[in-house]
Amino acid sequence: MKLINTNHHAMGTLRLSAFLLLFCFSFQAKLVAQQQENQLAMIAHSTTDSILLRWAPGSFQLWQQVRTKGLQLSRQTMMRDGKLLPLAERQQTTVIAQDLRPAPLAAFETAGATDDFVAIGGQAIYGESFLPQTDDADEVSLGALFNGATDQENRFSFGLYAADQSWQAATLLGLGYTDTNVRDNETYIYTLRGATGDLTNLDTKYSAFVTVKAGSNVLKTKISSLEAEFEDKVGVLSWDVEVARDFYTSYFIELSADGVSWERVNEEPFVPVFKENQRPIAFYQVPLPENNRPYFMRVIGRTPFAQDAPPSNVVQGMGKDPLPETAPSIAGAFPNEEGGFDISWTFPNDIPVNNFRVFRADNAVGIFEPLSDLLPGDARNFRDEAPMRVNYYQIAVYDQYNRELRSFVIMAQPNDTTPPETPVNLRGIITDDGKVILNWDANTEEDLLGYRIWLANTPQEEFKLATSTPLVNDYYIGETTLNTLTSSLYAKITALDIRHNPSPFSEYIEILRPDTIAPAAPLLKEVTSTTEHLDLYFATSRTPDIEQHELFRRPAGDTVWQLIRTLPFPDEKEADHYRDTDLAPGLTHEYRLDAIDRSGLRASSDVLQGKVIDDFIRQQVKKVKATPDRREHTILLDWTYAPEDDKFLHFEIFRNVPGKNPDIIALHQPPTAPSSGKKAAYQFTDPGPLKMDTDYEYRVRAVYSDGGLSRLSPAVSVNY
Repeated sequence: MKLINTNHHAMGTLRLSAFLLLFCFSFQAKLVAQQQENQLAMIAHSTTDSILLRWAPGSFQLWQQVRTKGLQLSRQTMMRDGKLLPLAERQQTTVIAQDLRPAPLAAFETAGATDDFVAIGGQAIYGESFLPQTDDADEVSLGALFNGATDQENRFSFGLYAADQSWQAATLLGLGYTDTNVRDNETYIYTLRGATGDLTNLDTKYSAFVTVKAGSNVLKTKISSLEAEFEDKVGVLSWDVEVARDFYTSYFIELSADGVSWERVNEEPFVPVFKENQRPIAFYQVPLPENNRPYFMRVIGRTPFAQDAPPSNVVQGMGKDPLPETAPSIAGAFPNEEGGFDISWTFPNDIPVNNFRVFRADNAVGIFEPLSDLLPGDARNFRDEAPMRVNYYQIAVYDQYNRELRSFVIMAQPNDTTPPETPVNLRGIITDDGKVILNWDANTEEDLLGYRIWLANTPQEEFKLATSTPLVNDYYIGETTLNTLTSSLYAKITALDIRHNPSPFSEYIEILRPDTIAPAAPLLKEVTSTTEHLDLYFATSRTPDIEQHELFRRPAGDTVWQLIRTLPFPDEKEADHYRDTDLAPGLTHEYRLDAIDRSGLRASSDVLQGKVIDDFIRQQVKKVKATPDRREHTILLDWTYAPEDDKFLHFEIFRNVPGKNPDIIALHQPPTAPSSGKKAAYQFTDPGPLKMDTDYEYRVRAVYSDGGLSRLSPAVSVNY
């Protein structure tokens, strides 16, 4: 099928505003901003004798179903004379259109000869390809613009666009219907359904119906927020469409030279396009025939029913000539005999201007304040009778529209041989990485240029300049070496004005260098052992800035050192011995002695080991109690004991008659393993054989698995 012939003008002259509808075609955007693809949006407009109905599918796929299956339009009457009708009457449904679908190609060809939008609609349905081309006279090649879009989306978008702009196109596309059989005192619900079968996945809960009261004929609100700004032969219109887009899908702009006769500026309806989260303000540039002549402008909104709304408020203005291409040029600021400055400038005489004005600031990037009143347009000089110590001048010219254009800045200052004050309160530090940081109280002179820093290692030597250029801030950051025997650095400061007059030197300050050299390590000479304690002999460090010594101990094989003694200055200089007591015998311990200087730097001795000599004599059972039980023919022994370590094994029980050597009568194993170092109560029952009226002596000894034995407990006597 070839393209319809009537599109030679419609498709050929379609401009960028139409192209943008690919991204935001108006009816769909207005009706269903968040419409799902399976919805059929529907709106209505009531006139005095009819109701106009418009609808739009949410996707090309749904549009295909509508075109293939057709639509059935039905109506129900809900209210009459403002009162709700009985349920039975409300449920009566009247089919007012049985099969709504696009008209044949011939109908589009005939109507498209006089209606460009009908031609566009016909092209969207019946054209072989919807990649529009232009003729030789066109400025925009829509074929190139549409290269990235699909043919389906092109057809869908432009079909809806054409229906928005022409009611004839809407009805021929099967997207609009006029119901003339209405009564002005009734309210209706209109419903769309498939004519020859249900529309697949159509959302009938939230779409495909609309409620409207007949006979209302309410005019849409006109745009009342129109504003304009004027430039060189251009008027830039702007208006808020936050509310307007609920009524209008596009706009026409009109221009008038007298406010009575109006001409439309845009042949094609203008459709604003907005980015996401952008405030909906529409802008349109209206070309003006000439500058300096007043023109009137207004905007007319167009509804989805191709009806024009009343015109907006009228804005008036005129184009302005461009800003002068040349700004004032300051020829110079010359000192006069009265101590002021005569400022002169040049500016072309053939450029119409209203005024000049002189501005002044105390620095080149400061705030320029007006120095003069408005000077006449032929002024070319001005006298500053009371200049500051430093002056920056700028000339502003105001054109016939009172727009401002400024010159470059020049600097001028009176002759000055007075130096600035000497900076005060100089202070500083040297960090651990060798950074020298100085600061001071800032000077307040207006003509201050900056500061210079001078450094030396001793106050007697010549101070050297440390800053190649004057410092503009009231601080200095430099570097110095820390690998030196000189413990201090000395600093001075001077200030300079913009004429390089130097202030006297400040008093020097002393800054201590941080200590980065660790002290000499102390010497741990030897460790001697006894069965009771360990004796450590050492020699402390003799580095002058020692703050203290610290002695550490840890069990051999452990990784954590325990501080057991601190030797502060100056006591540490006399110390050479430490006795470590209350140590478990046989357990090896390691020792280390550290020296710490005033900067916190630390040096450690070699590590020595030692252990208390183990004689395998363990703690004695102190007291045993013996109680005879003649009825049971036994003697009960009671005692308490705290094992020294977890190598405890059992007790040995000794018995004898007075005057005889004690013999082991039993090995007593406690029922539960006793805890090391924790005292517990123990009992043993001697079952005999025992003789009546006989004295016995008992003793108890603790036995350890490593061969350690306690001494025999003191003898306890009992008469059986």
